Amino acid sequence: MLASVILFLLATDPGRAAVEALYQAGRYKEAALGYIELLRKAPDDADLLDAVGRCLVGLAAPDRAIPFFERELALRPQNLAAARSLSEALLEAGRFEEAHKLLTRIIASAPSDTVSWARLGTLLYQNGYYPAALAAFNHTLASESGLEAEAARNGIEVLRAISLVQTGALEEAGQVLPSLLARPENSTNLDLLLSHVRLLYETGRYDEALKQSDRALGAGPANAAVHLWRARLFQQTNEITRAVAEAERSRQLAPSSPAPRGLLVRLYQKAGRTEDAAREAGWLREHESAHQQELR
Repeated sequence: MLASVILFLLATDPGRAAVEALYQAGRYKEAALGYIELLRKAPDDADLLDAVGRCLVGLAAPDRAIPFFERELALRPQNLAAARSLSEALLEAGRFEEAHKLLTRIIASAPSDTVSWARLGTLLYQNGYYPAALAAFNHTLASESGLEAEAARNGIEVLRAISLVQTGALEEAGQVLPSLLARPENSTNLDLLLSHVRLLYETGRYDEALKQSDRALGAGPANAAVHLWRARLFQQTNEITRAVAEAERSRQLAPSSPAPRGLLVRLYQKAGRTEDAAREAGWLREHESAHQQELR
């Protein structure tokens, strides 16, 4: 039925307008079929290859879009838009190494390409390379063009602020975090909230950190990291019973994580619960042994 509709549209409008109208209406599946039908007659049409790829990305199928973008880029290797499209699909498909190589190549040939700097920074951030991510975000935000949408700029500023905390640039992070958290769109961003908690914790401002952790708790009551940070804070204020409760909640929410268990060993020892401390220490030894076996 769907195929017959597409053929009817192409029969009544042999050009691309009808299919493009489907794409603009968000009917990506029908549009993709229409573009593929047009590709049968013009298999080396780079614009059609790009259009199919865009439809598949819209359908949350970036892995299927990649071959179309690769063919497009092979046909016009100097085209920045084609390279950007492929980098986006690679990122969304989780093919980070290939995305990194392509983005590096794009930036080498177009150093002022803000979009590619932003994508490179995001990729590095997602893989824990915070110093390199920070440098990429600095390049992104230094440009006055390329991030037209205010939401896109805000997203980069948030990731940059978190990267500042992760790299230990606490003074600069302290200057930007409060204003970012004051924006309504960021008020429930857990990563940002917890970065502020960490900043306050590491600068010894435990009372302020606890207040900020209340905000984080409201945004993510079932988040293990929120409870872990609260446990650390209660430990610093010598409220061991409350610290134990928070650490146990963190362990419950993330039973395979060693972080809450390592903290619980110290808290149980301080509370005189030696058997509980020994149990957690035993779990940590087994976990470490299993990890070492995986590395061999």
